[in-house]
Amino acid sequence: MVAQHYILRTAFGGDFSAPARSMLEKGCVVLDVGCGPGTWTMEMSTEFPNSSFIGIDCLNAFPRDIKPKNCHFRTCTVGQQSSTTLASLPFPDNSIDYIFQRDLNLGLQAHMWSPLVKEYLRILKPGGWVELMEPDMETQSSLRNECAMNDKLLYGLSLRQQDPYVGRRLPSILAVNGFRRVESEFQSLPLGWGSSHASPLSSPTQPTHPNASESNPRNPSLPVDLSPPCSEFARAVSSHYLFTLQSLQPWLSAVINISPEKYAATISNLPAEWKQARTYINWHCAVAQKPRTEEPF
Repeated sequence: MVAQHYILRTAFGGDFSAPARSMLEKGCVVLDVGCGPGTWTMEMSTEFPNSSFIGIDCLNAFPRDIKPKNCHFRTCTVGQQSSTTLASLPFPDNSIDYIFQRDLNLGLQAHMWSPLVKEYLRILKPGGWVELMEPDMETQSSLRNECAMNDKLLYGLSLRQQDPYVGRRLPSILAVNGFRRVESEFQSLPLGWGSSHASPLSSPTQPTHPNASESNPRNPSLPVDLSPPCSEFARAVSSHYLFTLQSLQPWLSAVINISPEKYAATISNLPAEWKQARTYINWHCAVAQKPRTEEPF
Protein backbone atom coordinates (compact mmCIF):
# COMPACT_ATOMS: atom_id res chain seq x y z
CA MET A 1 0.00 0.00 0.00
CA VAL A 2 2.94 2.33 0.55
CA ALA A 3 4.22 1.54 -2.95
CA GLN A 4 0.72 2.08 -4.32
CA HIS A 5 0.60 5.52 -2.70
CA TYR A 6 3.73 6.74 -4.47
CA ILE A 7 2.71 5.17 -7.79
CA LEU A 8 -0.64 6.97 -7.73
CA ARG A 9 0.89 10.19 -6.45
CA THR A 10 3.19 10.15 -9.47
CA ALA A 11 0.47 9.15 -11.94
CA PHE A 12 -1.98 11.85 -10.84
CA GLY A 13 0.61 14.54 -10.20
CA GLY A 14 0.06 14.99 -6.48
CA ASP A 15 -1.51 13.72 -3.28
CA PHE A 16 -5.01 15.01 -4.06
CA SER A 17 -7.14 16.31 -6.92
CA ALA A 18 -9.99 18.07 -5.09
CA PRO A 19 -9.89 21.91 -5.17
CA ALA A 20 -9.22 21.99 -1.45
CA ARG A 21 -5.76 23.55 -1.13
CA SER A 22 -6.94 26.90 0.22
CA MET A 23 -9.16 25.14 2.76
CA LEU A 24 -6.30 22.84 3.80
CA GLU A 25 -3.89 25.74 4.25
CA LYS A 26 -6.32 27.72 6.39
CA GLY A 27 -7.25 24.71 8.52
CA CYS A 28 -9.98 22.10 8.18
CA VAL A 29 -10.94 18.57 9.23
CA VAL A 30 -9.95 15.78 6.82
CA LEU A 31 -11.06 12.13 6.94
CA ASP A 32 -9.00 9.44 5.19
CA VAL A 33 -11.24 6.38 4.78
CA GLY A 34 -9.37 3.08 4.47
CA CYS A 35 -6.08 4.74 5.41
CA GLY A 36 -4.04 1.50 5.57
CA PRO A 37 -0.55 2.28 6.91
CA GLY A 38 -1.41 5.98 6.96
CA THR A 39 1.08 7.16 4.31
CA TRP A 40 -1.32 9.64 2.66
CA THR A 41 -2.64 10.84 6.01
CA MET A 42 0.80 11.58 7.44
CA GLU A 43 2.14 13.21 4.28
CA MET A 44 -0.86 15.50 4.10
CA SER A 45 -0.77 16.36 7.80
CA THR A 46 2.89 17.31 7.44
CA GLU A 47 2.20 19.51 4.40
CA PHE A 48 -0.85 21.17 5.96
CA PRO A 49 -0.11 21.64 9.70
CA ASN A 50 -3.14 23.90 10.25
CA SER A 51 -5.56 21.11 9.37
CA SER A 52 -6.57 18.07 11.40
CA PHE A 53 -6.38 14.63 9.76
CA ILE A 54 -8.21 11.48 10.84
CA GLY A 55 -7.38 8.12 9.28
CA ILE A 56 -9.72 5.17 9.75
CA ASP A 57 -9.25 1.53 8.77
CA CYS A 58 -10.52 -1.86 9.90
CA LEU A 59 -6.92 -2.93 10.73
CA ASN A 60 -4.54 -0.98 12.95
CA ALA A 61 -1.58 -1.06 10.54
CA PHE A 62 -1.15 2.68 10.99
CA PRO A 63 1.45 4.31 13.32
CA ARG A 64 0.51 4.67 16.94
CA ASP A 65 3.21 6.94 18.36
CA ILE A 66 5.50 8.45 15.72
CA LYS A 67 3.25 10.72 13.69
CA PRO A 68 2.49 14.43 13.28
CA LYS A 69 0.53 15.94 16.15
CA ASN A 70 -2.35 16.91 13.83
CA CYS A 71 -2.67 13.32 12.59
CA HIS A 72 -4.97 10.83 14.35
CA PHE A 73 -5.88 7.21 13.62
CA ARG A 74 -8.64 4.92 14.78
CA THR A 75 -9.98 1.50 13.85
CA CYS A 76 -13.35 1.56 12.14
CA THR A 77 -15.06 -0.92 9.85
CA VAL A 78 -16.45 0.74 6.75
CA GLY A 79 -18.80 -1.93 5.52
CA GLN A 80 -21.82 -4.04 6.06
CA GLN A 81 -23.73 -4.05 9.33
CA SER A 82 -26.39 -6.46 8.13
CA SER A 83 -27.56 -7.88 4.83
CA THR A 84 -29.47 -4.71 4.01
CA THR A 85 -27.87 -1.78 5.87
CA LEU A 86 -24.51 -0.12 6.21
CA ALA A 87 -22.94 0.76 9.53
CA SER A 88 -23.00 4.48 10.25
CA LEU A 89 -19.67 6.25 10.39
CA PRO A 90 -18.80 7.45 13.92
CA PHE A 91 -18.88 11.16 13.07
CA PRO A 92 -21.59 13.78 13.64
CA ASP A 93 -23.54 15.41 10.85
CA ASN A 94 -21.74 18.28 9.09
CA SER A 95 -18.45 17.69 10.92
CA ILE A 96 -15.89 16.93 8.14
CA ASP A 97 -14.53 19.32 5.50
CA TYR A 98 -12.85 16.87 3.13
CA ILE A 99 -13.12 13.08 2.70
CA PHE A 100 -10.47 11.07 0.85
CA GLN A 101 -11.02 7.41 -0.03
CA ARG A 102 -8.78 5.22 -2.17
CA ASP A 103 -8.87 1.55 -3.25
CA LEU A 104 -11.74 0.37 -1.07
CA ASN A 105 -13.66 -1.62 -3.69
CA LEU A 106 -12.34 -5.05 -2.63
CA GLY A 107 -13.87 -4.40 0.78
CA LEU A 108 -17.30 -3.32 -0.48
CA GLN A 109 -20.09 -5.19 -2.18
CA ALA A 110 -21.75 -3.41 -5.09
CA HIS A 111 -24.89 -2.48 -3.12
CA MET A 112 -22.83 -0.76 -0.39
CA TRP A 113 -21.57 2.08 -2.54
CA SER A 114 -24.66 4.28 -2.54
CA PRO A 115 -25.29 4.00 1.23
CA LEU A 116 -21.62 4.79 1.89
CA VAL A 117 -21.69 7.87 -0.34
CA LYS A 118 -24.87 9.00 1.45
CA GLU A 119 -22.96 8.67 4.74
CA TYR A 120 -20.25 10.90 3.30
CA LEU A 121 -22.92 13.43 2.37
CA ARG A 122 -24.26 13.31 5.95
CA ILE A 123 -20.95 13.91 7.73
CA LEU A 124 -19.55 16.49 5.31
CA LYS A 125 -20.07 20.15 6.05
CA PRO A 126 -22.01 22.11 3.42
CA GLY A 127 -19.51 22.96 0.69
CA GLY A 128 -17.20 20.12 1.75
CA TRP A 129 -15.43 17.88 -0.76
CA VAL A 130 -15.15 14.14 -1.31
CA GLU A 131 -12.51 12.41 -3.44
CA LEU A 132 -12.73 8.75 -4.48
CA MET A 133 -10.07 6.72 -6.31
CA GLU A 134 -10.54 3.17 -7.63
CA PRO A 135 -8.91 0.97 -10.29
CA ASP A 136 -10.54 -1.06 -13.00
CA MET A 137 -10.18 -4.66 -11.91
CA GLU A 138 -9.54 -5.66 -15.52
CA THR A 139 -6.36 -4.80 -17.41
CA GLN A 140 -6.41 -3.48 -20.97
CA SER A 141 -4.47 -4.53 -24.10
CA SER A 142 -4.04 -8.05 -22.74
CA LEU A 143 -2.87 -11.26 -24.40
CA ARG A 144 -4.24 -14.77 -23.85
CA ASN A 145 -2.89 -15.61 -20.39
CA GLU A 146 -3.67 -12.17 -19.00
CA CYS A 147 -7.18 -12.30 -20.50
CA ALA A 148 -7.69 -15.65 -18.78
CA MET A 149 -6.54 -14.14 -15.47
CA ASN A 150 -8.90 -11.21 -16.00
CA ASP A 151 -11.81 -13.61 -16.56
CA LYS A 152 -10.97 -15.54 -13.40
CA LEU A 153 -10.69 -12.40 -11.32
CA LEU A 154 -13.98 -11.00 -12.65
CA TYR A 155 -15.69 -14.33 -11.95
CA GLY A 156 -14.39 -14.36 -8.39
CA LEU A 157 -15.56 -10.80 -7.81
CA SER A 158 -19.02 -11.66 -9.13
CA LEU A 159 -19.26 -14.42 -6.51
CA ARG A 160 -18.45 -11.80 -3.87
CA GLN A 161 -21.14 -9.49 -5.33
CA GLN A 162 -18.56 -6.81 -6.06
CA ASP A 163 -18.48 -4.36 -8.95
CA PRO A 164 -15.18 -4.61 -10.89
CA TYR A 165 -16.02 -1.47 -12.89
CA VAL A 166 -17.08 0.81 -10.06
CA GLY A 167 -14.17 3.16 -10.82
CA ARG A 168 -15.88 4.18 -14.05
CA ARG A 169 -19.19 4.73 -12.25
CA LEU A 170 -17.90 6.90 -9.39
CA PRO A 171 -19.17 10.17 -10.94
CA SER A 172 -22.70 8.85 -11.41
CA ILE A 173 -22.76 7.33 -7.90
CA LEU A 174 -21.81 10.71 -6.44
CA ALA A 175 -24.28 12.64 -8.58
CA VAL A 176 -27.36 10.49 -7.92
CA ASN A 177 -26.68 10.55 -4.18
CA GLY A 178 -26.77 14.31 -3.80
CA PHE A 179 -23.30 15.62 -4.67
CA ARG A 180 -22.70 18.48 -7.08
CA ARG A 181 -19.76 19.84 -9.12
CA VAL A 182 -18.75 16.27 -9.95
CA GLU A 183 -15.54 15.92 -11.95
CA SER A 184 -13.51 12.85 -12.88
CA GLU A 185 -10.31 11.79 -14.59
CA PHE A 186 -8.41 8.58 -15.15
CA GLN A 187 -4.80 7.60 -15.69
CA SER A 188 -3.53 4.58 -17.61
CA LEU A 189 -0.63 2.93 -15.80
CA PRO A 190 1.74 0.83 -17.97
CA LEU A 191 2.65 -2.61 -16.63
CA GLY A 192 6.40 -2.67 -17.16
CA TRP A 193 6.88 -0.95 -20.52
CA GLY A 194 7.45 2.51 -21.94
CA SER A 195 8.98 5.69 -20.56
CA SER A 196 5.98 7.03 -18.64
CA HIS A 197 7.01 9.55 -15.94
CA ALA A 198 10.70 8.91 -16.60
CA SER A 199 13.12 11.58 -15.41
CA PRO A 200 14.87 13.29 -18.34
CA LEU A 201 18.13 13.17 -16.39
CA SER A 202 17.96 9.54 -15.34
CA SER A 203 15.93 7.72 -18.00
CA PRO A 204 17.93 5.61 -20.45
CA THR A 205 18.06 6.62 -24.06
CA GLN A 206 17.42 4.16 -26.83
CA PRO A 207 20.63 3.35 -28.70
CA THR A 208 20.76 3.90 -32.41
CA HIS A 209 21.73 0.96 -34.54
CA PRO A 210 22.75 1.42 -38.15
CA ASN A 211 21.72 -2.16 -38.86
CA ALA A 212 18.61 -3.47 -37.11
CA SER A 213 19.71 -7.04 -37.72
CA GLU A 214 23.06 -6.47 -36.00
CA SER A 215 24.10 -9.25 -33.63
CA ASN A 216 24.27 -8.86 -29.90
CA PRO A 217 27.99 -8.48 -29.04
CA ARG A 218 27.55 -10.55 -25.86
CA ASN A 219 25.87 -13.37 -27.74
CA PRO A 220 26.11 -13.26 -31.56
CA SER A 221 23.22 -15.69 -31.86
CA LEU A 222 20.83 -13.13 -30.31
CA PRO A 223 19.65 -9.91 -32.00
CA VAL A 224 20.29 -6.54 -30.43
CA ASP A 225 17.45 -5.49 -28.10
CA LEU A 226 15.80 -2.58 -29.89
CA SER A 227 12.86 -2.37 -27.50
CA PRO A 228 12.11 1.09 -26.06
CA PRO A 229 13.43 1.88 -22.59
CA CYS A 230 11.27 1.17 -19.55
CA SER A 231 10.93 3.80 -16.84
CA GLU A 232 11.28 3.04 -13.16
CA PHE A 233 7.68 4.14 -12.79
CA ALA A 234 6.49 1.50 -15.28
CA ARG A 235 8.59 -1.15 -13.53
CA ALA A 236 7.07 -0.15 -10.20
CA VAL A 237 3.55 -0.42 -11.61
CA SER A 238 4.28 -3.90 -12.96
CA SER A 239 5.88 -5.05 -9.71
CA HIS A 240 2.98 -3.69 -7.65
CA TYR A 241 0.30 -5.31 -9.80
CA LEU A 242 2.13 -8.63 -9.72
CA PHE A 243 2.29 -8.37 -5.92
CA THR A 244 -1.45 -7.63 -5.87
CA LEU A 245 -2.14 -10.84 -7.82
CA GLN A 246 0.15 -12.75 -5.46
CA SER A 247 -1.72 -11.39 -2.45
CA LEU A 248 -5.02 -12.61 -3.93
CA GLN A 249 -3.76 -16.19 -4.23
CA PRO A 250 -5.30 -17.67 -1.03
CA TRP A 251 -8.75 -16.55 -2.18
CA LEU A 252 -8.54 -16.62 -5.97
CA SER A 253 -6.80 -20.00 -6.38
CA ALA A 254 -9.60 -21.58 -4.31
CA VAL A 255 -12.28 -19.81 -6.38
CA ILE A 256 -10.88 -21.08 -9.68
CA ASN A 257 -9.91 -24.46 -8.21
CA ILE A 258 -6.20 -24.59 -8.98
CA SER A 259 -3.31 -25.35 -6.66
CA PRO A 260 -1.27 -22.52 -5.12
CA GLU A 261 1.75 -23.80 -7.06
CA LYS A 262 -0.04 -23.61 -10.41
CA TYR A 263 -1.42 -20.19 -9.55
CA ALA A 264 2.10 -18.93 -8.74
CA ALA A 265 3.48 -20.37 -11.97
CA THR A 266 0.70 -18.76 -13.98
CA ILE A 267 1.18 -15.24 -12.71
CA SER A 268 4.99 -15.46 -12.81
CA ASN A 269 4.78 -15.54 -16.62
CA LEU A 270 2.51 -12.50 -16.90
CA PRO A 271 5.09 -9.64 -16.72
CA ALA A 272 6.72 -10.75 -19.98
CA GLU A 273 3.28 -10.84 -21.60
CA TRP A 274 2.43 -7.38 -20.24
CA LYS A 275 5.58 -5.96 -21.81
CA GLN A 276 4.93 -7.64 -25.14
CA ALA A 277 1.29 -6.51 -25.36
CA ARG A 278 1.87 -3.09 -23.74
CA THR A 279 -0.75 -3.94 -21.14
CA TYR A 280 -2.00 -1.22 -18.81
CA ILE A 281 -4.46 -0.70 -15.98
CA ASN A 282 -6.74 2.31 -15.52
CA TRP A 283 -7.18 4.17 -12.24
CA HIS A 284 -10.14 6.53 -11.86
CA CYS A 285 -10.51 9.58 -9.63
CA ALA A 286 -13.76 11.46 -8.96
CA VAL A 287 -14.24 14.58 -6.84
CA ALA A 288 -17.51 16.21 -5.83
CA GLN A 289 -18.88 18.84 -3.47
CA LYS A 290 -21.70 18.73 -0.98
CA PRO A 291 -24.20 21.50 -1.80
CA ARG A 292 -23.88 24.57 0.39
CA THR A 293 -27.65 24.70 0.75
CA GLU A 294 -30.40 22.16 0.36
CA GLU A 295 -30.99 21.58 -3.33
CA PRO A 296 -33.82 19.57 -4.90
CA PHE A 297 -32.85 16.64 -7.10
